[in-house]
Amino acid sequence: MKLLLAVDKSLHAEQAAQTLKRCFAGTEVEILHVLDLEANPHPHLSAALIDWYHKKIRSLLEAEANQFLPKFQALLSTSCRNVCVSVREGRTADVILETAASSGASLIVLGSHGLSTMQSLLLGSVSYQVMHEATCPVLVVKREMTAIKKILLAVDRSRGSEHTVRFLAEQRLFPPCAVVVLTVCPSLPFAELLPESVRRHGQVAASEYLREVGGRLSTRGYTVEPRIVEGDPAAVILGQADAEGIDLVVIGSRGLHALRRLLLGSVSRKVLAYTTKSVLIVPESSTQAGLE
Repeated sequence: MKLLLAVDKSLHAEQAAQTLKRCFAGTEVEILHVLDLEANPHPHLSAALIDWYHKKIRSLLEAEANQFLPKFQALLSTSCRNVCVSVREGRTADVILETAASSGASLIVLGSHGLSTMQSLLLGSVSYQVMHEATCPVLVVKREMTAIKKILLAVDRSRGSEHTVRFLAEQRLFPPCAVVVLTVCPSLPFAELLPESVRRHGQVAASEYLREVGGRLSTRGYTVEPRIVEGDPAAVILGQADAEGIDLVVIGSRGLHALRRLLLGSVSRKVLAYTTKSVLIVPESSTQAGLE
């Protein structure tokens, strides 16, 4: 399987690379660095001077990349295979998405917040755009992981959750480990007015669903710990990730329309924004739900 690691010169990119080295040994890796000349436009230059300005920026960024990219390649070559480096020009998120699609990457890996000399890869822009538009899973590394011993898998019966369960059950990315399978029952207004039998029906259905998901994961060697919690989905996932000593949160993304996402947010977006854990997002449209 092939991983696409997007890097700059930041500590966050280095943490992502160290995580690949320690937790994903044996995988094929392409290291991508994007020269985004439009990241810091100058508003008062003429067209002719803009061309000159971009040439200067390009020269500086290329010189910078030539200093740190060989270090990433040397680091990953000690445990990964066929490690190659690509330098491309364009808008950062767009280039990452295009490269992942053209190279057949099974997973995109990003640091949570990268800084280069010329731009800031803000969590609110690049990571979110990649997360919501990628057709393969995206791993956002919040901090360096030396091993993945416990995973929190959040599920909710949606088609996106099915892709996420299939990904974890069928891929060969992680060694057998503990998986906390969490489903959240949203708090219903006036729930106390419902008959006890109706309230219990939801709990029974959730238990049966977790039993089915757990059975699929257990056959792959995972140790499954089911959890049913009532509350706000994002808040519950964040709380459980901290309380359970989780290394990695695995969650689906439903690919909300941009305006709706801006107004309402999404569970995956909230989790990614506020958790201190690394997050693996499996898109609903994923073509890589099951990896060999």
